Amino acid sequence: MDASLQRKLRRLGVVKGVQNLKPASIQLPVEMPATPSTPSDAPLPGEAISTPRGDAWVWRRHYPAGTTHGNYRLGELASLDPQALDLLGGGALGTHIAFLDTETTGLAGGAGTLVFLTGVGIWEGDGITLHLVFLRDPDEEPAALTYLANLLQSSTGLVTFNGAGFDLPLLESRFILQRMPPCWGALPHLDLLTVARLLWREHLPSRRLGMLETAVLGITRTDADLPSWLIPSAYREYLLTGRTDEIQRIFYHNEVDVLSMVTLLVHCARRLQAPEALPLAAGEWVGVGRLYERAGRIPEAEAAWEHALEEDTLPPDVAARLWETLAHRRKQAGEWEAALEIWECWANRLPTAIEPLVERAKVFEWLNHDAATALQETERALKRAARLPRGIAREEALVELHHRENRLQRKLKA
Repeated sequence: MDASLQRKLRRLGVVKGVQNLKPASIQLPVEMPATPSTPSDAPLPGEAISTPRGDAWVWRRHYPAGTTHGNYRLGELASLDPQALDLLGGGALGTHIAFLDTETTGLAGGAGTLVFLTGVGIWEGDGITLHLVFLRDPDEEPAALTYLANLLQSSTGLVTFNGAGFDLPLLESRFILQRMPPCWGALPHLDLLTVARLLWREHLPSRRLGMLETAVLGITRTDADLPSWLIPSAYREYLLTGRTDEIQRIFYHNEVDVLSMVTLLVHCARRLQAPEALPLAAGEWVGVGRLYERAGRIPEAEAAWEHALEEDTLPPDVAARLWETLAHRRKQAGEWEAALEIWECWANRLPTAIEPLVERAKVFEWLNHDAATALQETERALKRAARLPRGIAREEALVELHHRENRLQRKLKA
């Protein structure tokens, strides 16, 4: 490097290599004072509850069974059909269900992520008792986990929303770090996010809890809510300043999350108790069929998919998958007339579909020994293939269909 340029860089404080860096120029980050400053006037909701590991800070509230949250009363939990719960994957939840949701210092997980608020709503037959267990200081974690352990040990089942992928693994790591055994391993667990993904994949653009609240549950949050992405920074600010105003908004956020899980469980179960009596959209019928299929109830699944196809409002790729599935099952069962009818419906409803016409041609050629009709179906498919965009897929389809056409023409001439 030119010597004059080096001198100019040094005057600007730019040096090459650490050997020229003076110790005085290294500045360590300044730590913010840990003492609270200008705290909010509002007291922190809750009270200190004594545990063998110290005091846990808990805010409790009871919601009677007649309390309405969204489109349902909380007490409708008591009237859910056990068969519907089985289809959802939660048939053994029992009579004291715990609805659990956490707020954390980050979304990445791992030992560095702290669970600073855990909401647990316990269904007690006459309503829901909500426990919000909060860490006023990270040192209170052993007491908070002890309180949670007592709550969950008295429960008969566990319901979460993404608990399998997020809440429970994080809680488990916190229990292990505090040398406490996780206490929910033997509880039946229903993760409602899994159910939502199956039920509304073709109906909603997102299966986030907030989307479900507004789109299907009839729940509207007030301005008191704090968006999820702001919650970690709000808690860090609380630890630095002692202000509680944003913490109260986090409490509200978690409270609604827990109660919305109750409403969501009721809503999903109702979708499976008597779907024919409900005004389900085509995409919802697809999801209902998927839940029936997961439970091994194939006739009910196929009936649901037929309902979905009747409305003719599904995206073409979704409809094609359903037609293909229904036809394949009739084919496997040797019900060829039913399969032919499904392939014809598929071809008529989706004018670009080639596969159902090919399948019909195969049946007429090899099973019915009707080369003339097989040739007609092949020619129908060829017309559609010719309209495909130019490319490899179009050329491969044309080659295969022309081969079939030539073979059938030879059979007819023989």
